[in-house]
Amino acid sequence: MRVPRILVPLVLCACFASASDLRQIGMVNLPGAPGFGDADFANGMLLLTHPGASALDVFDPVRRRVVAQVTGLQSPRGLAVDEKAGRVYVADHGSNSIAVIAIAGWKAIDSIALPGSPDAVMLSGDGKLYWTDADAGTLSLLDLHTKQDVARTDLGGTPRALALDTQRHVAFVTLQDTHQVLALDSQLKIVNHFTLSASQPTGLVYDPQYHELYTAVRYAVLDISADTGAEIDRIAAPAGVDSLWLDPDSRTLYAAAEGSLLVIGAKGRLNKIDELTTAGVKGHLVAFDADKRMVLVPGGSEGKSKLLILRPMTPNTQPGMDTDARVR
Repeated sequence: MRVPRILVPLVLCACFASASDLRQIGMVNLPGAPGFGDADFANGMLLLTHPGASALDVFDPVRRRVVAQVTGLQSPRGLAVDEKAGRVYVADHGSNSIAVIAIAGWKAIDSIALPGSPDAVMLSGDGKLYWTDADAGTLSLLDLHTKQDVARTDLGGTPRALALDTQRHVAFVTLQDTHQVLALDSQLKIVNHFTLSASQPTGLVYDPQYHELYTAVRYAVLDISADTGAEIDRIAAPAGVDSLWLDPDSRTLYAAAEGSLLVIGAKGRLNKIDELTTAGVKGHLVAFDADKRMVLVPGGSEGKSKLLILRPMTPNTQPGMDTDARVR
C-alpha cells in the first residue's frame, strides 16, 4: 500500500475564549475530511484513525506534520499498539476486519477477518485482542496467532470504551445505552455490573495507582471503585464529554467534548484545573504525549481536519522562553 509523503501547513492562532494554563504551540491542517476515531502513540508518533480519510494518520509531533498515511481502510475506529512486536491493530469497521500495520515503514501487512464489525480494540497482554461490536452488543477475544475468536459475550447493551486491569486480568467496558460499566474476567465471564447514577457513559480509563475507573458520562466525569462500582467522586463536564486521557505522573486527567477540553486534577478527589472552549477545532478526542509534554486535540473546522497542539505550563516554563505566544 502506497504511503504518500504529505506536507501540511502550520498555522498559529489564538483558539480559546479565556486565559489558560496551557500554551498553544501549534495548529496543523491534516489531510482529508474531518472525523477521527481513536488516538495512540507508537515510536514517538501520534496515530489517529481517520474515518474521514479512510486512513490511519501517522503524525510527527516534533516536525508537526503527517509523515505517513495507511490508506484504503473502510471506516477505521479503534486502535491498539504493540510496540514490542512492532505492530498496530486497527478496527476496520467497514470491512469486518482487523488491519495489521507494521510500525517499521507504516504499511499494512495483514488483515484478520472477523464475524462482525469491530469498534473499540484493546490488547490483552498475552497474544490476544479484545474487540467490541457495537451493532451486535458483544465483546470478543481474538487469538492473534490463530486469527480466531476464542470467546464472545453478549453484553446486553451498546459497548463504547475498553480498559484493562493488567494485574487482575479484568477487562472493563462502558455500555452507553444502559448506563453501566461491566467487569469481565479473562474468559469474558461477566463478574460485575456497575450501574451508574448518570447516563450515556462513553470514555473509560483504569487508574492502577488507586484501582479506580474514570468514565465520561453525559454531563460529568465520574470516579468509581474498580471493585464495587461505588461512586467516589464526580466533576461537572461539558455536554457530550467523550474521550479521556490520564497522565499518571502529574495526576492530570484530560477530557474532550465537542469543542471543549476539560483539565482535571486527579490527586485524590477530582478538581477542575481548567476548561477551554476551542474556536478553531471541534472534536471528541484528546491525547497526551508524556515524553514531549504535549496535549493533542484532533478535530475539524469548516470542513477541514485540524490538530491543535498544546503544552502544559510548568514552574520552569516562563513566557518568552520560546517564540510561541501563550493562548489568551
